[in-house]
Amino acid sequence: MFRKILIAVDESSCSERAGRVGLAFAKKLGAQVLVTHVLKAPPAYWGLVVPSETIKRRAEEILAPWAELGRQMQLDLRTEPMHDDDIAEGIVYLANRSQCDLIVMGTHGREGLGRMLLGSVAERVSRLAKMPVMLVRGDGQVEPSTGLFERILAPVDGSEAGRPAFEMADQLATILDAELQILHVVPPLPAPMVGPYVGNMTAFNWEDTLRAMEEQGEAIVENARKLAKAPRIKTALLKAQTRREADVIVDFARDSRADLIVMGTHGRTGLERLLLGSVAEGVAHHAPVPLLLVRPVPAASDVSQAEAETAHA
Repeated sequence: MFRKILIAVDESSCSERAGRVGLAFAKKLGAQVLVTHVLKAPPAYWGLVVPSETIKRRAEEILAPWAELGRQMQLDLRTEPMHDDDIAEGIVYLANRSQCDLIVMGTHGREGLGRMLLGSVAERVSRLAKMPVMLVRGDGQVEPSTGLFERILAPVDGSEAGRPAFEMADQLATILDAELQILHVVPPLPAPMVGPYVGNMTAFNWEDTLRAMEEQGEAIVENARKLAKAPRIKTALLKAQTRREADVIVDFARDSRADLIVMGTHGRTGLERLLLGSVAEGVAHHAPVPLLLVRPVPAASDVSQAEAETAHA
């Protein structure tokens, strides 16, 4: 499981919450913790350049309370300030260099529009990092002091890309003696076409397709249940109908009182390199609880390109 956790913090309330969730999680797992603040140099005006020592000192001031909190919690914790022109690349570079196997950060930073959208830094870290990334919203429902991660939600779609995420959810539920909630959402189908040139066959095929998707969903849930080793398991099959799959997952998490969602980030090629999977992205925007994103295991042909993309001088 996770032996060394990197927590990236800034001065926002969302970051404060993410940091405390990360520390509580590390405490439960007995993991080492590295807390960083990556400070980007402000633009130079009229030839004035902020000295690197000033930037480093400011980052150390931000990290000092986290070092003290780590001592109070009796954690194996150290801090490391960073200076990088690209904050996301700096976070991923430090995680790789320090051999961290999890990154924890808030989804919203301090920068204007970032409070309304998935923060650009969190989004880029989620795409660039080879290790899992835990995203924590600042307005979530779960407090670190109240039985952290007692109910873990694992949305499943039956794909190989999603398998590592499910296995991680099951492993976490086993280690933490948590309830594993297995959910499959039957995606929406377009409404059947009707008209003088359609006839009954199209409507019948639409109903047949929907029924087949429901049966497939039941098989996916049952297969996941058989594979799971968690001590307590609950399963659910929901139909999206006219709703987005991400909205169904978010509402289920809220209604079932889940306190962690574990999902895969689907897609490794083409345009999907530029975005999180649409479902994962939708959940990241609205999840009331922390979201643990797990990257699919890359094919051998993808490794060299992925390394080139994340290389940092």
